[in-house]
Amino acid sequence: MAKNDYDPNFVPVKNYVLVGQKAVVINKEGKFLLLLRSEKAGGGGLWALPGGALEEGETPYESIEREIKEETELNIFDTKPFYAFTLESKGDTIVTIAYRALTKATAVKLNWEHDDYKWVDKNDALTMKLSSVARSIIEKI
Repeated sequence: MAKNDYDPNFVPVKNYVLVGQKAVVINKEGKFLLLLRSEKAGGGGLWALPGGALEEGETPYESIEREIKEETELNIFDTKPFYAFTLESKGDTIVTIAYRALTKATAVKLNWEHDDYKWVDKNDALTMKLSSVARSIIEKI
């Protein structure tokens, strides 16, 4: 910025983004979990990865562990981010962080947001009717 460009009355516009998180949860057979979205939750009929929004006061790791537990009752470990991207949705800017996480369990108990689940490999997943976010993440695996 040139010295003559200084404006003492300039007030910067604050930009806010939402933080979304999704996890590729891998079981002991090396398959990962996909969840079928319910019509009640939005995105009904599409397969998605478990996850959700970072809530105030949470760390990203606390958030993704909470979301997985709420949606599936699975405990996860060895959680590591591997991909992040930004998208626009309904006027909001969302930064999505994708994690890889492990679980020892294979039995899933779904909450109201999902109607079904499958443990799949990447090739099978890419033939399914995926949400755009899930497809973007799975292609990066």
